[in-house]
Amino acid sequence: MKRVVVTGMGIVSPLSCNKEIFWEKLLNGQSAVRDLTKLDPSSYKGTTRSAEVHLENEYRNTEVLDYFKPYGKAVSYAAAAVDMGLKDAGLEERITHKNNYGIILGTTNGNQDIVERIVDEWNLEMKHDTLNSTAAKNLTYFRPIELSASIAKFYNLGGTNMVIPTACAAGNYAIGTASSMIREGRSPIMIAGGADPFTRSCYTVFYRLGAMAKNDCRPFDEDRTGMVVGEGAAVLILEELEHALARGAKIYGEIKGYGLACDAYDPTAPDPEGSGATLSMNNALNASNIDIDSITYVSAHGTGTKANDAHEVKAMSNVFGKKIDSLYVNGIKSMLGHCMGAASAIEGISALLSLYNQQVPRNYNTDKIDESFNKTFHIQPSSKIENNVENVLSNSFAFGGNICSVIFSKYEKK
Repeated sequence: MKRVVVTGMGIVSPLSCNKEIFWEKLLNGQSAVRDLTKLDPSSYKGTTRSAEVHLENEYRNTEVLDYFKPYGKAVSYAAAAVDMGLKDAGLEERITHKNNYGIILGTTNGNQDIVERIVDEWNLEMKHDTLNSTAAKNLTYFRPIELSASIAKFYNLGGTNMVIPTACAAGNYAIGTASSMIREGRSPIMIAGGADPFTRSCYTVFYRLGAMAKNDCRPFDEDRTGMVVGEGAAVLILEELEHALARGAKIYGEIKGYGLACDAYDPTAPDPEGSGATLSMNNALNASNIDIDSITYVSAHGTGTKANDAHEVKAMSNVFGKKIDSLYVNGIKSMLGHCMGAASAIEGISALLSLYNQQVPRNYNTDKIDESFNKTFHIQPSSKIENNVENVLSNSFAFGGNICSVIFSKYEKK
């Protein structure tokens, strides 16, 4: 089997739309969680925390922004991340030669913001033939496949073109699937990640479920009260190792393997016994041929909700046994909010930057681990790990019981 390495990254996040600034803020424990501005906060009765993206403040490629504007925010965010990722990888900004490079993106809400915008703007009592033609055309961009197809067209990607809608685990699903295609020799380069914009429907769903924090997100903390809705996009440029070496590419790290599973339990609630998460992590370890003692830390899903955090701790206990007492667990949603389909792709970038820079950001807002966990895993509340970062197990969980774990590893020449 071929080896899969990461040679470029692009990020659109609430914390920053610049990879270096994003990393600096993570290391400094800065938070992007603020009061809600993209929706009317009066509709949500005091639950008004969010983590919003302001892309135009940091990203200046007007060609990309103008071209993708009709497609909605999910596509615009993803296209900007792809642009940054290709540049970071040292590839052509607009690939012109025939190729079988592919793109796989994950999402939760896709282009839902297009529908919301059109519903807000249209007079639904108008006769069909008097409807605004531009708005009518833009409605066709609602199709989920536009997320990858429009980007493939713009960047001339002639290979696999796919959208994976496995909700909040979708970014990891895309990364794992793309890595398989390279490992099997189907493509030398794949672009993989996830994207989700801030939408009224998404915010309202979590509000109605009672899953949102009134203040800040506190993963695994005794006093956690819920998650914070975020948005964004992130992509990794995955490349077959020999292809990357031949062109002298910078290598951030390696993808050793991934695991998939399903709770098969409930549409929204996780299995309290952690069955799916346990299976997913074990599948990732087996696929990577890595034992639990070789894992430096777990990049947790860590939403800050009572049920999800308890389910993840149960699953980690199942997988790591007594090692959980000394296991590092890192969760960055406290600083970024939960960016839906982009969340695990953003967390993948954080994991790779940890491997490349040999540093792990501290956890923010986790002051006292929930005593009900009966474990003393090391959540690093006030410091950061440095050096000896070898393998990172990154978890992502989603509605429908969709679960994906990916193992990112330090690149070693052999």
